[in-house]
Amino acid sequence: MSASEKSVKKTVRPRILIIDDDPSFLTSMRLVLEQDYEVTEAQSIAQSLAAFDEQAPDLITLDIRMPGIDGMQGLDMFRHRSDMIPIILISGYHTFELAQQALRFGATDYLIKPFKIQELHQAVKTALAKACHDENSGLNLIDSNADFMVRLPLENLKEDKFLSLRHRNHFLTFAQNVLSNKKPAFEKIAAYELIKTIDLQFQALRLVENVACEIAHSDRTAQIECDMYLLGGALANLALTCMMATRSDKSPITLVFDDSGKELRLLYKKSDRQLPEDLRTRYERWHQHRNSSLDADTTMLALAEKVVQLHQGQFILNASSGSLLKITLPLN
Repeated sequence: MSASEKSVKKTVRPRILIIDDDPSFLTSMRLVLEQDYEVTEAQSIAQSLAAFDEQAPDLITLDIRMPGIDGMQGLDMFRHRSDMIPIILISGYHTFELAQQALRFGATDYLIKPFKIQELHQAVKTALAKACHDENSGLNLIDSNADFMVRLPLENLKEDKFLSLRHRNHFLTFAQNVLSNKKPAFEKIAAYELIKTIDLQFQALRLVENVACEIAHSDRTAQIECDMYLLGGALANLALTCMMATRSDKSPITLVFDDSGKELRLLYKKSDRQLPEDLRTRYERWHQHRNSSLDADTTMLALAEKVVQLHQGQFILNASSGSLLKITLPLN
């Protein structure tokens, strides 16, 4: 490669497709982003699909309220074109139902208008990092306090390390969410709503035939204070990890919920199995030497434990006979 070719390669900037029917909002977004990215605008889903096919953007921001085909329908269309491209949904309002739809159709992140410039930059930076596969450096995940690190070499991100490409994408999205600088959005919700969110995660991952949610007891009035997207992502990915660890057994994972008393208890079960000794050994070794490289399965255990601890909960491997994992979370 010549010096001029290297220079051109270094100056290539990520391409962002901004979709919104408000011209003034498009202008504002362009002014904020064009210093660091190549920006293309579209005022309808039809325009954006043409731009997507012509320019192959690296990231999409998509307003939910659009004329004709709305943003949710557009999100589904983009996901049929690509499982991997980061898509940030933008909305002028926030409801639990909206969050459910976003999860079901595969949004990477969401922003609520009005948002700060720093929030937009952070969301874009984080979303692009999720989709980045640097063959030279692999993936190093470090939190903002530098007291927690997992190093996941590129060879451990190969497709055969996961159940599917969709699983790998979901895993990377969750990993970057856990260790981004974004402050967890804690809110008090019904514990039953959290269970519904987790079930939606399974639907998004097309795992409804492989994971059964069983409610041993549900007090519809029980409340939990949590970031339901972060916690829901952790619990869904743990089910995937249990499936990876026991893939020789084709029976489904059963996730048992019990919110009686003062805590929400979750048990991951599969026949009478427990997690393999090798996985537990590798995980315990990481606990002792935090700078060691990990496989995808041990990385997921480390990240999920961090999320559970953020929620003042407990994370136990092979808690009892026939139990792969046990998680307890405090209720309000």
